Amino acid sequence: MNLIKKCPSLRTLKSIHAHLLVSASIPSSDLALNKILRLYSRFGAICYAQKLFDQLPEPNSYLWSALVHGFVEGKRYEDALLIFIRMRRESVTPLNFTIASVLKALARLEKKKDGQVLQGSALKLGVGCDLIVQNAFIDLFMRCGEVDLARQLFEEMEERDVVTWNSMVFGYGNNGILDIALHFFNRMEERDVISWTSMIQGYVRAGDMVQARALFERMPTKDLTSWNVMVSSYLDAGDVASARHIVESMPICDVRIHNLMISGYCKAGNLQAAREFFESMPSKNVASWVLMMDGYIQVEDLDNARCLFDQMAEKNLVAWSTIIGGYSKIGKPHSALHLYKYFKEYGLKPDETFILIIISACSQLGILHIAESVIQEFEGFSLLSNLHIATSLIDMYAKCGSIERAVEVFEMVDRKDLLCYTTMITAFANHGLSQHAISFFYKMQKANIEPDALAFLGVLTACNHAGRANEGRIFFKQMKDEYGIQPSEKHYACVVDLLGRAGCLEEAHNLVNNMPMAPSPMVWGALLAACRVHRNVELAEVAATELFMIEPKNSGNYILLSNIYAAAGRWDDVGKLRTMIRDNRVRKNKGSSWVELESEVHEFVMGDKSHTDSESIYFVLYLLGEDMKLLG
Repeated sequence: MNLIKKCPSLRTLKSIHAHLLVSASIPSSDLALNKILRLYSRFGAICYAQKLFDQLPEPNSYLWSALVHGFVEGKRYEDALLIFIRMRRESVTPLNFTIASVLKALARLEKKKDGQVLQGSALKLGVGCDLIVQNAFIDLFMRCGEVDLARQLFEEMEERDVVTWNSMVFGYGNNGILDIALHFFNRMEERDVISWTSMIQGYVRAGDMVQARALFERMPTKDLTSWNVMVSSYLDAGDVASARHIVESMPICDVRIHNLMISGYCKAGNLQAAREFFESMPSKNVASWVLMMDGYIQVEDLDNARCLFDQMAEKNLVAWSTIIGGYSKIGKPHSALHLYKYFKEYGLKPDETFILIIISACSQLGILHIAESVIQEFEGFSLLSNLHIATSLIDMYAKCGSIERAVEVFEMVDRKDLLCYTTMITAFANHGLSQHAISFFYKMQKANIEPDALAFLGVLTACNHAGRANEGRIFFKQMKDEYGIQPSEKHYACVVDLLGRAGCLEEAHNLVNNMPMAPSPMVWGALLAACRVHRNVELAEVAATELFMIEPKNSGNYILLSNIYAAAGRWDDVGKLRTMIRDNRVRKNKGSSWVELESEVHEFVMGDKSHTDSESIYFVLYLLGEDMKLLG
């Protein structure tokens, strides 16, 4: 038993547990079992606690309570409630701290009604007047905003301790009733650090940093939590200077506080100060490096982020996810996948976040096999149980041109949500399968899933590609009138393009003129493109004039209007446009393409000779050109 009490780590606990199993000591000691269950939970291995518990023939109330408490401490509140329900079904009488743990779970889930039901059960079990249970009820009511119920219970209590008073102070402060919170704080005969910190947090939530600071300065004893509250509060308010002053006043400052400062400087956009603070830190952990890296990534400075990553002595999964995700986020997916090759040599097991990053990079490049390989390597992964990964896979397959595989994954998902449906609708729309997109939209509505702005954009795009103007009008009206969704610029651009393709140019123009926001280049561009199709020179000039003012350097607008003039035989106007292009120094964007060959992505830009095999490539192109000439 002494060995269990002094157990310092999960690894040691497993060894002790194994020894007890071999020596057959566990079945005769409920005390040892209770301690082992709680330690597994404390070390974040609740799954081991569950397995151990399930092997017990007749667990007593203490062992049931230990398991419930473990799930609560691990923030798996729903699981804790399920265990408690199981406990009651097996007619095991809960203890006072069983009820207290369940109440903590209900408080975090804000399930007030369930708490009130449990209040009646607690009275029947004879623990309704227990101080621990009553304190837990006060906390539940306060977190659910039921301050009157909490106050009523407080007044009825025969016995109160510092936890009771702290719950009242924190509860009123958390609900924004500072005057009553201060009233309880002043009435307290005995205050601890939590009392002071709870009152300070009340002022912080109210945005009164002056009073919070004044109370903090009066604190007779400060712990790390109280210092942390002040530093993080100033940082959340954007007052980095005051946060820095607090940090410099601390008698002992640990790396977590320093990491808060790095994060604060980065959020404020002061990367230089963040880097100087980072370099001055007496000790750093992996989180310090990752925070600094992420700061650079947020401003798209991947060079400095990568430099820090390469300097890290210890790289965990979060560090790899941050740097690879950074490359993918700023549109450098080839660099992300190149770095992924080195990750595989590191021997770390990917998690959901990492897999989503790789899928995103593969989607941008149109590469399937790398994403599929990392999923296969992820032990225990199931499309049916991981909706985020399943949805990302649907998106990836669709973007890579494999719409059939996207449908297969979609059908494998048990509980499809709005994002899952929207991804599939958008995939069909982008592949020109408009009828499928519209059909899935109706199917989503039948499943009682309310569409959002993104879902409507997908179905409007489908109508646009199929030239179904009437249905597009209906969906656009439905979005505004039935669902109260304000159309964005993308919705307007889509509908303008839809009406324009159908030849309803005046209707499209009227829609643009009646937009609640200033039309974007996307909207005017859609109208200009429609004018080219229907050779409406006058309206094309209106749209082009707006575009020339908004984005004078966009060569596509000049070329589009030039083609409209040329089709109408207005060569003088074509010449004037060319003069405008020269005078404004407009340059045409170079075309580029990506080719995947033997798991490596090659990028080619028009006229570019930077590729290592450019001589051979151009020679082959020359030969192809000659063959084409011979064939006429």
